[in-house]
Amino acid sequence: METEPKKKMNQWKNLVRLTDLDGDFLIDLKYAGKDNFTGCIIYPFTDCYVDIHTAGQLIEVRDRAKALGFRMKIWDAYRPIRAQQKFWDLIQDDTFVAHPPDMSVLKIFRNSHMNGQCVDVTLTDIDGQDIPMPSDFDDFTGRARLDWPHTGKEERRNGELLRRIMTESGFTPYDGEWWHFYDRNANPVPYLDIVTFD
Repeated sequence: METEPKKKMNQWKNLVRLTDLDGDFLIDLKYAGKDNFTGCIIYPFTDCYVDIHTAGQLIEVRDRAKALGFRMKIWDAYRPIRAQQKFWDLIQDDTFVAHPPDMSVLKIFRNSHMNGQCVDVTLTDIDGQDIPMPSDFDDFTGRARLDWPHTGKEERRNGELLRRIMTESGFTPYDGEWWHFYDRNANPVPYLDIVTFD
Protein backbone atom coordinates (compact mmCIF):
# COMPACT_ATOMS: atom_id res chain seq x y z
CA MET A 1 0.00 0.00 0.00
CA GLU A 2 1.38 3.38 -1.01
CA THR A 3 1.74 5.95 1.77
CA GLU A 4 1.65 9.71 1.42
CA PRO A 5 5.09 11.36 1.34
CA LYS A 6 6.07 13.19 4.53
CA LYS A 7 5.84 16.95 4.33
CA LYS A 8 9.28 18.54 4.20
CA MET A 9 9.97 20.70 7.24
CA ASN A 10 12.22 23.68 6.63
CA GLN A 11 14.40 24.88 9.48
CA TRP A 12 16.33 28.13 9.88
CA LYS A 13 18.92 27.74 12.65
CA ASN A 14 16.70 26.67 15.59
CA LEU A 15 13.52 28.12 14.00
CA VAL A 16 10.66 26.34 12.25
CA ARG A 17 7.47 27.67 10.69
CA LEU A 18 4.80 26.66 13.19
CA THR A 19 2.13 25.99 10.56
CA ASP A 20 4.43 23.46 8.87
CA LEU A 21 3.94 21.35 12.00
CA ASP A 22 0.33 22.18 12.81
CA GLY A 23 -2.15 24.22 10.80
CA ASP A 24 -4.75 24.69 13.54
CA PHE A 25 -3.21 27.78 15.13
CA LEU A 26 -4.63 31.23 14.43
CA ILE A 27 -1.74 33.45 13.35
CA ASP A 28 -2.19 37.20 13.74
CA LEU A 29 1.32 38.61 13.95
CA LYS A 30 0.71 42.15 15.12
CA TYR A 31 4.16 43.45 14.14
CA ALA A 32 3.94 42.12 10.58
CA GLY A 33 1.31 44.79 9.90
CA LYS A 34 0.40 48.24 11.17
CA ASP A 35 -2.18 47.08 13.73
CA ASN A 36 0.15 47.54 16.70
CA PHE A 37 1.17 50.24 19.16
CA THR A 38 3.73 51.70 16.72
CA GLY A 39 1.38 51.94 13.74
CA CYS A 40 4.29 50.60 11.64
CA ILE A 41 5.37 47.30 10.11
CA ILE A 42 8.15 46.07 12.41
CA TYR A 43 9.21 42.91 10.58
CA PRO A 44 8.55 41.86 6.97
CA PHE A 45 7.31 38.27 7.36
CA THR A 46 3.76 37.10 8.11
CA ASP A 47 4.44 33.45 8.95
CA CYS A 48 4.96 32.44 12.58
CA TYR A 49 8.48 31.14 13.34
CA VAL A 50 9.44 29.63 16.69
CA ASP A 51 12.15 27.49 18.22
CA ILE A 52 11.65 23.80 17.34
CA HIS A 53 11.25 22.89 21.03
CA THR A 54 8.85 25.77 21.65
CA ALA A 55 6.76 24.62 18.69
CA GLY A 56 6.28 21.21 20.31
CA GLN A 57 5.14 22.79 23.55
CA LEU A 58 2.74 25.12 21.70
CA ILE A 59 1.14 22.10 20.04
CA GLU A 60 0.62 20.63 23.51
CA VAL A 61 -1.03 23.89 24.60
CA ARG A 62 -3.19 23.85 21.48
CA ASP A 63 -4.38 20.34 22.37
CA ARG A 64 -5.23 21.38 25.95
CA ALA A 65 -7.09 24.47 24.74
CA LYS A 66 -9.04 22.53 22.11
CA ALA A 67 -10.12 19.94 24.68
CA LEU A 68 -11.65 22.80 26.68
CA GLY A 69 -13.40 24.35 23.66
CA PHE A 70 -10.85 27.04 22.78
CA ARG A 71 -8.28 27.79 20.09
CA MET A 72 -4.86 29.43 20.30
CA LYS A 73 -4.03 32.72 18.61
CA ILE A 74 -0.43 33.88 18.27
CA TRP A 75 0.36 37.60 18.20
CA ASP A 76 4.17 37.43 18.29
CA ALA A 77 6.83 34.73 18.36
CA TYR A 78 10.30 35.02 16.78
CA ARG A 79 11.32 38.66 16.53
CA PRO A 80 14.57 39.76 14.82
CA ILE A 81 17.13 41.79 16.78
CA ARG A 82 16.50 44.79 14.52
CA ALA A 83 12.80 44.70 15.47
CA GLN A 84 13.74 44.75 19.14
CA GLN A 85 15.89 47.81 18.45
CA LYS A 86 12.89 49.56 16.85
CA PHE A 87 10.82 48.89 19.96
CA TRP A 88 13.55 50.16 22.27
CA ASP A 89 13.91 53.34 20.22
CA LEU A 90 10.21 54.00 20.84
CA ILE A 91 9.76 52.82 24.45
CA GLN A 92 12.88 52.82 26.60
CA ASP A 93 11.22 51.06 29.52
CA ASP A 94 12.42 47.54 30.28
CA THR A 95 9.18 46.78 32.11
CA PHE A 96 7.62 46.40 28.67
CA VAL A 97 10.51 46.24 26.16
CA ALA A 98 13.79 44.35 26.55
CA HIS A 99 16.94 46.29 25.71
CA PRO A 100 18.34 45.13 22.35
CA PRO A 101 21.55 43.11 22.75
CA ASP A 102 25.06 43.93 21.59
CA MET A 103 25.82 40.63 19.88
CA SER A 104 29.52 41.46 19.65
CA VAL A 105 29.90 41.06 23.42
CA LEU A 106 26.88 38.97 24.50
CA LYS A 107 27.85 35.43 25.52
CA ILE A 108 24.97 34.28 27.73
CA PHE A 109 21.47 34.05 26.28
CA ARG A 110 18.01 33.54 27.73
CA ASN A 111 14.65 32.49 26.36
CA SER A 112 13.50 35.43 24.26
CA HIS A 113 11.48 36.51 21.25
CA MET A 114 14.85 37.05 19.57
CA ASN A 115 15.57 33.31 19.51
CA GLY A 116 11.96 32.20 19.06
CA GLN A 117 11.67 30.81 22.61
CA CYS A 118 9.08 33.30 23.79
CA VAL A 119 5.53 33.89 22.54
CA ASP A 120 2.65 36.33 22.93
CA VAL A 121 -0.63 34.42 22.76
CA THR A 122 -4.32 34.51 23.58
CA LEU A 123 -7.36 32.26 23.47
CA THR A 124 -10.37 32.44 21.18
CA ASP A 125 -13.57 30.44 21.08
CA ILE A 126 -13.63 27.31 18.92
CA ASP A 127 -14.77 29.39 15.91
CA GLY A 128 -11.80 31.73 16.21
CA GLN A 129 -13.70 34.64 17.73
CA ASP A 130 -11.92 36.67 20.41
CA ILE A 131 -13.04 36.15 23.99
CA PRO A 132 -12.83 38.69 26.84
CA MET A 133 -9.31 38.93 28.26
CA PRO A 134 -7.86 41.22 30.95
CA SER A 135 -6.75 43.91 28.46
CA ASP A 136 -5.91 44.55 24.85
CA PHE A 137 -2.59 43.27 23.53
CA ASP A 138 0.33 45.63 24.25
CA ASP A 139 -1.54 47.54 26.92
CA PHE A 140 1.27 49.41 28.68
CA THR A 141 -0.67 49.90 31.90
CA GLY A 142 -1.44 47.89 35.02
CA ARG A 143 -4.40 46.32 33.19
CA ALA A 144 -1.91 43.99 31.49
CA ARG A 145 -1.39 42.23 34.83
CA LEU A 146 -3.68 39.38 35.89
CA ASP A 147 -3.77 40.79 39.43
CA TRP A 148 -5.03 44.20 38.30
CA PRO A 149 -7.82 44.87 40.87
CA HIS A 150 -10.34 46.22 38.33
CA THR A 151 -10.23 43.24 35.94
CA GLY A 152 -13.70 41.79 35.30
CA LYS A 153 -14.50 38.27 36.48
CA GLU A 154 -14.80 36.76 32.99
CA GLU A 155 -11.65 38.50 31.78
CA ARG A 156 -9.68 37.30 34.81
CA ARG A 157 -11.04 33.75 34.47
CA ASN A 158 -10.01 33.57 30.81
CA GLY A 159 -6.58 35.02 31.55
CA GLU A 160 -6.07 32.55 34.37
CA LEU A 161 -7.13 29.67 32.12
CA LEU A 162 -4.58 30.72 29.50
CA ARG A 163 -1.87 30.93 32.17
CA ARG A 164 -2.77 27.50 33.56
CA ILE A 165 -2.64 25.63 30.26
CA MET A 166 0.54 27.43 29.23
CA THR A 167 2.33 26.63 32.50
CA GLU A 168 1.10 23.02 32.40
CA SER A 169 2.75 22.73 28.98
CA GLY A 170 6.17 24.06 30.02
CA PHE A 171 5.88 27.85 29.73
CA THR A 172 6.63 30.49 32.35
CA PRO A 173 4.42 33.59 32.42
CA TYR A 174 5.62 37.17 32.69
CA ASP A 175 3.62 38.83 35.46
CA GLY A 176 3.58 42.22 33.75
CA GLU A 177 1.79 40.96 30.59
CA TRP A 178 -0.88 38.25 30.73
CA TRP A 179 -0.16 37.28 27.08
CA HIS A 180 3.63 36.83 27.35
CA PHE A 181 5.24 33.42 28.02
CA TYR A 182 8.76 31.96 28.01
CA ASP A 183 9.59 28.37 27.05
CA ARG A 184 11.25 27.40 30.31
CA ASN A 185 12.44 24.01 29.02
CA ALA A 186 14.23 25.19 25.87
CA ASN A 187 18.00 25.49 26.02
CA PRO A 188 18.67 29.19 25.27
CA VAL A 189 20.43 29.73 21.95
CA PRO A 190 21.92 32.87 20.34
CA TYR A 191 19.62 35.64 19.21
CA LEU A 192 18.95 35.97 15.50
CA ASP A 193 18.40 38.74 12.98
CA ILE A 194 16.87 36.66 10.18
CA VAL A 195 14.22 38.57 8.24
CA THR A 196 14.01 36.52 5.03
CA PHE A 197 12.83 32.91 5.05
CA ASP A 198 13.34 31.24 1.65
